[in-house]
Amino acid sequence: MSSEVSSLRTKDFRIIDHNHGKARVRVMKVDRSNDQHRVFEYNVHTKVFCPKYELVFSAEDNTDLVATDSQRNTVYCVAKRTKADSPEQFGVDICSHFMKEYGFLSGSEVTVEMTEWKRSEVDGEPHDHAFEKASSEMQVATVKSERCEDGTSFKSSVTSMIKSMTILKTTKSGFEGYLKDKYTLLPETTERCLATELDCTWTYDSSVNHDEQCIDYRAQRSRVRELLLKGIFGPSKGGVYSASLQATIYDAACIVLADEFLGSIWSIKLFTPNLHYLPMKNLEMLGETFEDDIFIPTSEPSGTITCTVCRE
Repeated sequence: MSSEVSSLRTKDFRIIDHNHGKARVRVMKVDRSNDQHRVFEYNVHTKVFCPKYELVFSAEDNTDLVATDSQRNTVYCVAKRTKADSPEQFGVDICSHFMKEYGFLSGSEVTVEMTEWKRSEVDGEPHDHAFEKASSEMQVATVKSERCEDGTSFKSSVTSMIKSMTILKTTKSGFEGYLKDKYTLLPETTERCLATELDCTWTYDSSVNHDEQCIDYRAQRSRVRELLLKGIFGPSKGGVYSASLQATIYDAACIVLADEFLGSIWSIKLFTPNLHYLPMKNLEMLGETFEDDIFIPTSEPSGTITCTVCRE
């Protein structure tokens, strides 16, 4: 390290937060373990934490600093060594590597976004090695690992997320009984389109040991998504009436938490910005009749509705 002082400051102030990481590390893993290949594409953001890293900022001392380039290379090595078949498990494995490889770290954090690829069909049959990019929906997980007091072991927490799941109901939705004053222009209705770009985030009970237990995160994620759709849409024949988006997402969250297979999930948060489909009632001025069939899509401005539900 050079002895030349490069600082221009004349006074030191206290650092209250710092971390060191690598963003937008993109990796694809192709599973060729059988004739029908599988693909997993990820965008990874790593962070590592160590109290002594304060000196990197304040004293030009890079001792034991895990370079961001090393963090990037770690992502590719862990992808090679592990299944990397879900954002949760991939994140757990990357954090585990950091905590085991670098005993001086106090913690690590990894966020993994997964891009979905749908298997293609040719002549009505699933293709062995051909895929199509699916919707803009993203599967996301954030894993945080913290060093325990013994200085050797560590414990990880996992937060899972479905991001930008865009859904639409063309009927069985209304909105009535809200406050009306001089600012209110919105008419009551018992027939409308309900649409949102939903973000769903869930956490696991603190007793879950993500570092040692074998958890099928893919199956849990699939079940959460299945129950969300059931709670919002209702039965495939006839559906279910939605008195409001607020009431509907609360129903869906409770259905998820009540499911026996998802007993390790402790809380679920739903964020549902409105996607509006406004009735084109001006059709009558053009000599046509509006029959709940012609709408004007708009997403701005958008109502933002959030509900977090947890076990007692």
